[in-house]
Amino acid sequence: MDIHKKTLSDAFTHDNTDLFKLTSELKKITLETIQELTEISEIQHQMADVLAQRFQDNLCAFNKYIPNIYNVFANYKPQRPMEFFCLKNGIPNLIFKDTNDILYRVADPFALSKFQVNNLISRDNISQLKYNHEHDPYGQLHFKYNNAIIEIEESVERDRTISPKDIASIPNCIVLGIGLGYELADLYNQVEIANIIIVEPSLDMFYASLHAFEWAPLLEYLFSNNYGIHIMLGQNTDQFFLDLAKFYDHHGRFLSGTWLGFVHYQTNEVAKIIEQCKKQYSNLHSAMGFFDDHLFGASHCCYALTHHKKFVTKIPLKKEYENVPVFIIGSGPSLDKDLPFIRKNQDKAIIIACGTAIDTLYHAGVKPDFYANTERTPQISQALSIIPDQNFFDDIILLTGDVCHPKTLDLFKHTAIFGKADEPCYPYLTMRLKNMESVQYIQLMNPLVGNMGVSGAIYLGFNKLYLFGLDNGKKIEYDDIHSKHTKLYTDHCLAKGINYRLNKEVLGNFGGKCKTGHYYGLSITNIAFVIEQERLKRKDLVCYNCSDGAFIDYTVPMHSDDLKEFFEHQAVIDKQKFFNYMTNEKTAVIDIKENELLKVFSLKNFTSICEKIKAILHNRSETRLGFIKNMETVSEVLNYLKNAQITFFDSGILEGSLQTMFASATRALYHSKDEKICIELENKIMDVIEDFLTECPEIYAHLPDYCLDDHRKYYPDNKVGRDLPHCKATPLPDRQIIIKKDIIDTQQFFVKRYD
Repeated sequence: MDIHKKTLSDAFTHDNTDLFKLTSELKKITLETIQELTEISEIQHQMADVLAQRFQDNLCAFNKYIPNIYNVFANYKPQRPMEFFCLKNGIPNLIFKDTNDILYRVADPFALSKFQVNNLISRDNISQLKYNHEHDPYGQLHFKYNNAIIEIEESVERDRTISPKDIASIPNCIVLGIGLGYELADLYNQVEIANIIIVEPSLDMFYASLHAFEWAPLLEYLFSNNYGIHIMLGQNTDQFFLDLAKFYDHHGRFLSGTWLGFVHYQTNEVAKIIEQCKKQYSNLHSAMGFFDDHLFGASHCCYALTHHKKFVTKIPLKKEYENVPVFIIGSGPSLDKDLPFIRKNQDKAIIIACGTAIDTLYHAGVKPDFYANTERTPQISQALSIIPDQNFFDDIILLTGDVCHPKTLDLFKHTAIFGKADEPCYPYLTMRLKNMESVQYIQLMNPLVGNMGVSGAIYLGFNKLYLFGLDNGKKIEYDDIHSKHTKLYTDHCLAKGINYRLNKEVLGNFGGKCKTGHYYGLSITNIAFVIEQERLKRKDLVCYNCSDGAFIDYTVPMHSDDLKEFFEHQAVIDKQKFFNYMTNEKTAVIDIKENELLKVFSLKNFTSICEKIKAILHNRSETRLGFIKNMETVSEVLNYLKNAQITFFDSGILEGSLQTMFASATRALYHSKDEKICIELENKIMDVIEDFLTECPEIYAHLPDYCLDDHRKYYPDNKVGRDLPHCKATPLPDRQIIIKKDIIDTQQFFVKRYD
């Protein structure tokens, strides 16, 4: 994916709309100017009366439309001393008495706000997400239909000069810093805004706007025309982003893919939120999942249940293991320098090998206790097949989520499977099947296998974590992105794929710069988030990052050399006792029968939901915002259904694919000034989405027997699905073979080494 015209890093930074730079274009005022204007005292008194009445009118309007805001400000007392004033024009302005700072340093705040808005909407500055055509590696409906939509979207050349003013409508606008609110009147006078998100960290400032700006008529206009408004007040940066994510979850994450960013005025708090947007905004529409992926994950979970694989239980970890060291090991290039330390101390720590790191550790003579896997693909079993000593896995516990592929599960005699909380299957089964309530959930085990290692250790209950080779990219001075001892890459030439496109630089863990990319960046964010959240519950949790890669928030940079003395005095762990505890007490088989699983996947309910969504989408509009509202309605219906026990799974498996398709559909609406051209494109896209919803129940009918790769048995003509009026079946791709079998490993048997 990419962002049209500009990146998120500068979406909120426009020199030609900076409020204080714009003051140079207008008549400026100073504190002395105000003090000299004693002759306008009568105007000041009149203004005070108007502001008092306006405040009451606005409170009444908020009590009617957004009562939560009324409750905050009905009896609010400002924290900072501030005072309204006006010049002869009678326009309210604000001065902060503790610092004598003037909010609008011009004689006419209305003119300044109008000038700022005109500069903003006259630029070609709508940020838009773009999905590119993707190769389908397995044969999936999502790719079949999403690629068809992208072809339609790309069939008309995009006019890259159009501005919000040209189009006179936008689906989503984020305003940071409300000031006295004057800019809102100018925005709505010139542009139709389907959804506006207003962010004001200062409650005092919003309180002031309730006196100065006429909120009441604006709220009446928005609610009578069914336009959206979401106001976020007094939040820190983390609260802001969680609230923003909730808004998009409710109204549609596709909205986060087409948006106008507007900074009215800046404070330190607003600047922090801008930085948060630069770092995390793209996560709002990343890793949304898709229809086939959820079906595969659900079927894999059902396989694990019916084949008596062991799941992690909610029984707390024994106290004796809470503070033992846990080495979480990835195969980043910095692992090589830490291997001697890991070898020497491998009996003094629980070792979690993340993904291909197990290959490196095998050849380095290090025996892991866990193998962490995050993928649901069958190729993981191929990757593990390069280990020549297959007895190596006999006493290694597979640490994974319930989406893990059956072929991977069957390679291990012992499993510790978590319920994946951010997929529809585990929460749904927990709602419907009482025995599932004992399964421990896990969060943020994606996008990369290092996330499974960190989240797995945390949700097992360990407090002392040490990261090795979790570089999430590579230091600039390194040549490769993997350990030189990882034979999957050195001997078997495993493709490095899109995850390893290193297109940006971040701070290194030990200083310097680290090259990283999109998925690595998301991995870093998720590791930091899960550590931060769990530390709120467990003060003893600490994570030392010994990897010479990217810096990760909430971890402590630590060279392995600085740990030598500490580990000299560490006791050797009784690994056999720990293994017995994990396999006999901390994990358990969940007693659920196949006929119970068959009952919980209702084809009738799912088909009904698909038909209802098709009916909404079939009610076509003749305007851009009409289509936006239709897609919002679908998103809100799906969100509503997710809160119902009986429809949670059915709505959840549709959401990711539909939001992805809606993002491309929204992009097509803003291709041209000519609305008719865009509406023609949109109708074609909606036809394809309706076909998708027609075919989805035909695939859903195979649950719970729709495991990835094995699902090919349902396509005997070697095509993905069937031909529908607006989307033809695509060829079923060849099976993926990632391992060259002609390579002979010289190390046939595992040998544990300490030096």
